[in-house]
Amino acid sequence: MNRGILESEVTKIRTLRSAAGALAVMPAVSAGLGAVSGWSVRRAMDDGAAMVRDFDPVSAGVAVTGYSQFALIVFGVVIVTHEHGSGMIRQALTAVPRRGAYYTAKLLAGAGAALVAAVPAVLLGYLATQWGLAAHGAGIGEPGAVAALAGAVAYLVLTAVFSIGVAGLLRSPVASLAVLAPVYFIVSQLLTTIEATAWFAKYLPDQAGMRMFAAGSGQPAAASVEAPLDPAVGGAVLAAWAGAAAVLGYVRLRRLEL
Repeated sequence: MNRGILESEVTKIRTLRSAAGALAVMPAVSAGLGAVSGWSVRRAMDDGAAMVRDFDPVSAGVAVTGYSQFALIVFGVVIVTHEHGSGMIRQALTAVPRRGAYYTAKLLAGAGAALVAAVPAVLLGYLATQWGLAAHGAGIGEPGAVAALAGAVAYLVLTAVFSIGVAGLLRSPVASLAVLAPVYFIVSQLLTTIEATAWFAKYLPDQAGMRMFAAGSGQPAAASVEAPLDPAVGGAVLAAWAGAAAVLGYVRLRRLEL
Protein backbone atom coordinates (compact mmCIF):
# COMPACT_ATOMS: atom_id res chain seq x y z
CA MET A 1 0.00 0.00 0.00
CA ASN A 2 1.45 3.35 -1.01
CA ARG A 3 0.94 6.70 0.67
CA GLY A 4 -1.32 7.98 -2.09
CA ILE A 5 -3.97 5.33 -1.39
CA LEU A 6 -4.03 6.22 2.30
CA GLU A 7 -4.22 9.95 1.56
CA SER A 8 -7.13 9.29 -0.77
CA GLU A 9 -9.06 7.52 2.00
CA VAL A 10 -8.30 10.34 4.43
CA THR A 11 -9.62 12.85 1.90
CA LYS A 12 -12.83 10.83 1.51
CA ILE A 13 -13.42 10.98 5.25
CA ARG A 14 -12.76 14.72 5.40
CA THR A 15 -15.18 15.44 2.56
CA LEU A 16 -17.95 13.08 3.66
CA ARG A 17 -20.10 15.39 5.78
CA SER A 18 -21.91 12.75 7.79
CA ALA A 19 -18.66 11.04 8.78
CA ALA A 20 -16.78 14.24 9.55
CA GLY A 21 -19.79 15.58 11.42
CA ALA A 22 -20.03 12.50 13.63
CA LEU A 23 -16.41 12.99 14.67
CA ALA A 24 -16.66 16.75 15.06
CA VAL A 25 -19.45 16.63 17.64
CA MET A 26 -17.73 14.07 19.85
CA PRO A 27 -15.60 16.43 22.00
CA ALA A 28 -18.42 18.91 22.57
CA VAL A 29 -20.96 16.22 23.41
CA SER A 30 -18.56 14.46 25.78
CA ALA A 31 -17.67 17.71 27.53
CA GLY A 32 -21.26 18.87 27.83
CA LEU A 33 -22.67 15.59 29.07
CA GLY A 34 -19.65 15.05 31.29
CA ALA A 35 -20.23 18.38 33.01
CA VAL A 36 -23.93 17.62 33.50
CA SER A 37 -23.15 14.13 34.78
CA GLY A 38 -20.53 15.41 37.21
CA TRP A 39 -22.83 18.16 38.47
CA SER A 40 -25.69 15.69 38.99
CA VAL A 41 -23.48 13.30 40.94
CA ARG A 42 -22.08 16.16 43.02
CA ARG A 43 -25.57 17.30 43.97
CA ALA A 44 -26.51 13.76 44.95
CA MET A 45 -23.34 13.35 46.98
CA ASP A 46 -23.83 16.67 48.74
CA ASP A 47 -27.33 15.55 49.71
CA GLY A 48 -26.22 12.11 50.90
CA ALA A 49 -22.76 11.74 52.42
CA ALA A 50 -22.99 7.93 52.35
CA MET A 51 -22.30 8.01 48.60
CA VAL A 52 -18.84 9.51 49.13
CA ARG A 53 -17.40 6.36 50.63
CA ASP A 54 -17.59 4.16 47.52
CA PHE A 55 -17.42 6.83 44.83
CA ASP A 56 -14.50 6.78 42.35
CA PRO A 57 -14.10 10.05 40.41
CA VAL A 58 -11.72 8.46 37.91
CA SER A 59 -14.30 5.87 36.90
CA ALA A 60 -16.93 8.61 36.68
CA GLY A 61 -14.65 10.63 34.42
CA VAL A 62 -14.03 7.87 31.90
CA ALA A 63 -17.63 6.65 32.01
CA VAL A 64 -18.56 9.51 29.66
CA THR A 65 -16.78 7.54 26.93
CA GLY A 66 -20.10 5.80 26.47
CA TYR A 67 -21.49 9.05 25.10
CA SER A 68 -18.96 8.99 22.26
CA GLN A 69 -19.18 5.40 21.12
CA PHE A 70 -22.37 5.77 19.09
CA ALA A 71 -20.79 8.57 17.04
CA LEU A 72 -17.89 6.26 16.17
CA ILE A 73 -20.23 3.40 15.32
CA VAL A 74 -22.07 5.69 12.90
CA PHE A 75 -18.76 6.95 11.55
CA GLY A 76 -17.44 3.45 10.86
CA VAL A 77 -20.66 2.42 9.15
CA VAL A 78 -20.92 5.55 7.00
CA ILE A 79 -17.40 5.56 5.57
CA VAL A 80 -17.94 2.05 4.23
CA THR A 81 -21.59 1.91 3.22
CA HIS A 82 -21.54 5.32 1.53
CA GLU A 83 -19.34 3.95 -1.25
CA HIS A 84 -21.44 0.83 -1.70
CA GLY A 85 -24.73 2.72 -1.68
CA SER A 86 -23.58 5.39 -4.12
CA GLY A 87 -21.79 3.00 -6.46
CA MET A 88 -18.47 4.76 -5.81
CA ILE A 89 -16.98 1.43 -4.74
CA ARG A 90 -16.58 0.47 -8.40
CA GLN A 91 -14.65 3.65 -9.13
CA ALA A 92 -12.53 3.14 -6.04
CA LEU A 93 -11.60 -0.43 -6.96
CA THR A 94 -10.95 0.55 -10.55
CA ALA A 95 -8.51 3.20 -9.32
CA VAL A 96 -6.99 0.78 -6.78
CA PRO A 97 -7.27 -2.76 -8.20
CA ARG A 98 -5.39 -4.23 -5.24
CA ARG A 99 -8.29 -4.76 -2.90
CA GLY A 100 -6.07 -5.61 0.03
CA ALA A 101 -4.32 -2.25 -0.28
CA TYR A 102 -7.61 -0.41 -0.66
CA TYR A 103 -9.17 -2.11 2.37
CA THR A 104 -6.07 -1.65 4.53
CA ALA A 105 -6.03 2.05 3.69
CA LYS A 106 -9.72 2.29 4.60
CA LEU A 107 -9.08 0.67 7.98
CA LEU A 108 -6.02 2.79 8.73
CA ALA A 109 -7.70 6.03 7.71
CA GLY A 110 -10.78 5.18 9.75
CA ALA A 111 -8.76 4.18 12.82
CA GLY A 112 -6.60 7.28 12.52
CA ALA A 113 -9.60 9.59 12.26
CA ALA A 114 -11.22 7.84 15.22
CA LEU A 115 -8.04 8.34 17.26
CA VAL A 116 -7.89 12.04 16.42
CA ALA A 117 -11.49 12.47 17.60
CA ALA A 118 -11.28 10.11 20.57
CA VAL A 119 -8.36 11.80 22.33
CA PRO A 120 -10.01 15.21 22.85
CA ALA A 121 -13.42 13.61 23.45
CA VAL A 122 -12.12 11.41 26.26
CA LEU A 123 -9.91 14.11 27.76
CA LEU A 124 -12.53 16.86 27.67
CA GLY A 125 -15.19 14.48 28.94
CA TYR A 126 -12.99 13.55 31.89
CA LEU A 127 -12.06 17.14 32.73
CA ALA A 128 -15.65 18.36 32.38
CA THR A 129 -16.86 15.59 34.69
CA GLN A 130 -14.27 16.53 37.31
CA TRP A 131 -15.27 20.18 36.96
CA GLY A 132 -18.88 19.21 37.58
CA LEU A 133 -17.86 17.12 40.58
CA ALA A 134 -15.99 20.10 42.06
CA ALA A 135 -14.56 19.11 45.44
CA HIS A 136 -15.42 15.46 44.82
CA GLY A 137 -13.41 15.32 41.58
CA ALA A 138 -9.89 14.16 40.78
CA GLY A 139 -7.18 15.43 38.45
CA ILE A 140 -5.39 13.60 35.66
CA GLY A 141 -2.56 12.94 38.10
CA GLU A 142 -4.82 10.76 40.24
CA PRO A 143 -3.49 7.16 40.45
CA GLY A 144 -4.88 5.12 37.57
CA ALA A 145 -6.30 8.10 35.69
CA VAL A 146 -3.84 8.09 32.78
CA ALA A 147 -4.20 4.33 32.28
CA ALA A 148 -8.00 4.61 32.34
CA LEU A 149 -7.97 7.50 29.85
CA ALA A 150 -5.65 5.60 27.51
CA GLY A 151 -7.89 2.56 27.76
CA ALA A 152 -10.95 4.65 26.93
CA VAL A 153 -9.27 6.06 23.81
CA ALA A 154 -8.19 2.58 22.69
CA TYR A 155 -11.72 1.31 23.28
CA LEU A 156 -13.21 3.96 20.99
CA VAL A 157 -10.68 3.31 18.22
CA LEU A 158 -11.30 -0.44 18.34
CA THR A 159 -15.04 0.20 18.31
CA ALA A 160 -14.60 2.18 15.09
CA VAL A 161 -12.56 -0.63 13.52
CA PHE A 162 -15.17 -3.19 14.57
CA SER A 163 -17.90 -1.05 13.01
CA ILE A 164 -15.94 -0.68 9.77
CA GLY A 165 -15.58 -4.46 9.57
CA VAL A 166 -19.27 -5.10 10.24
CA ALA A 167 -20.25 -2.49 7.66
CA GLY A 168 -17.88 -4.06 5.14
CA LEU A 169 -19.53 -7.41 5.73
CA LEU A 170 -23.14 -6.19 5.51
CA ARG A 171 -22.68 -3.23 3.11
CA SER A 172 -25.93 -1.65 4.26
CA PRO A 173 -26.17 1.22 6.76
CA VAL A 174 -29.53 0.00 8.05
CA ALA A 175 -28.40 -3.61 8.46
CA SER A 176 -25.09 -2.56 10.04
CA LEU A 177 -26.71 -0.28 12.60
CA ALA A 178 -29.43 -2.88 13.22
CA VAL A 179 -26.65 -5.23 14.36
CA LEU A 180 -24.30 -2.81 16.11
CA ALA A 181 -26.79 -0.70 18.05
CA PRO A 182 -28.49 -3.62 19.85
CA VAL A 183 -25.15 -5.28 20.60
CA TYR A 184 -23.77 -2.13 22.20
CA PHE A 185 -26.85 -0.68 23.84
CA ILE A 186 -29.37 -3.44 24.52
CA VAL A 187 -28.23 -7.06 24.30
CA SER A 188 -25.09 -6.98 26.42
CA GLN A 189 -26.67 -4.85 29.16
CA LEU A 190 -29.57 -7.29 29.36
CA LEU A 191 -27.43 -10.41 29.37
CA THR A 192 -25.15 -9.12 32.13
CA THR A 193 -28.08 -9.06 34.54
CA ILE A 194 -29.02 -12.71 33.92
CA GLU A 195 -26.91 -15.20 35.83
CA ALA A 196 -27.16 -17.89 33.15
CA THR A 197 -25.82 -15.60 30.40
CA ALA A 198 -23.52 -13.25 32.31
CA TRP A 199 -20.48 -15.45 31.64
CA PHE A 200 -21.04 -14.97 27.90
CA ALA A 201 -22.01 -11.30 28.06
CA LYS A 202 -18.67 -10.23 29.48
CA TYR A 203 -17.00 -11.41 26.25
CA LEU A 204 -19.20 -9.26 24.01
CA PRO A 205 -17.42 -6.31 22.35
CA ASP A 206 -18.70 -3.49 24.54
CA GLN A 207 -18.60 -5.30 27.87
CA ALA A 208 -15.10 -6.67 27.27
CA GLY A 209 -13.84 -3.39 25.86
CA MET A 210 -15.21 -1.28 28.69
CA ARG A 211 -12.94 -3.19 31.04
CA MET A 212 -10.14 -1.17 29.43
CA PHE A 213 -11.47 1.88 31.32
CA ALA A 214 -10.92 0.11 34.61
CA ALA A 215 -7.13 0.00 34.24
CA GLY A 216 -5.92 1.22 37.60
CA SER A 217 -9.13 3.00 38.52
CA GLY A 218 -10.11 0.47 41.14
CA GLN A 219 -13.68 0.12 39.90
CA PRO A 220 -15.14 -2.24 37.32
CA ALA A 221 -16.50 -0.42 34.28
CA ALA A 222 -19.04 -3.08 33.39
CA ALA A 223 -21.43 -4.36 36.01
CA SER A 224 -22.03 -8.10 35.94
CA VAL A 225 -22.92 -10.93 38.27
CA GLU A 226 -19.81 -12.64 36.85
CA ALA A 227 -16.28 -11.71 37.89
CA PRO A 228 -15.17 -9.01 35.42
CA LEU A 229 -12.35 -9.53 32.96
CA ASP A 230 -8.92 -8.12 33.63
CA PRO A 231 -8.46 -4.81 31.71
CA ALA A 232 -5.77 -6.29 29.48
CA VAL A 233 -7.88 -9.37 28.75
CA GLY A 234 -10.90 -7.21 28.00
CA GLY A 235 -8.84 -5.18 25.55
CA ALA A 236 -7.58 -8.33 23.88
CA VAL A 237 -11.13 -9.66 23.51
CA LEU A 238 -12.33 -6.44 21.87
CA ALA A 239 -9.27 -6.44 19.60
CA ALA A 240 -10.16 -10.00 18.57
CA TRP A 241 -13.72 -8.94 17.75
CA ALA A 242 -12.43 -5.98 15.73
CA GLY A 243 -9.89 -8.14 13.92
CA ALA A 244 -12.45 -10.82 13.09
CA ALA A 245 -14.92 -8.24 11.77
CA ALA A 246 -12.20 -6.62 9.67
CA VAL A 247 -11.22 -9.97 8.15
CA LEU A 248 -14.84 -10.82 7.32
CA GLY A 249 -15.29 -7.40 5.75
CA TYR A 250 -12.26 -8.00 3.56
CA VAL A 251 -13.46 -11.47 2.54
CA ARG A 252 -16.76 -9.94 1.42
CA LEU A 253 -14.90 -7.24 -0.51
CA ARG A 254 -12.75 -9.85 -2.26
CA ARG A 255 -15.91 -11.53 -3.55
CA LEU A 256 -17.44 -8.32 -4.86
CA GLU A 257 -18.02 -8.47 -8.61
CA LEU A 258 -17.69 -5.17 -10.45
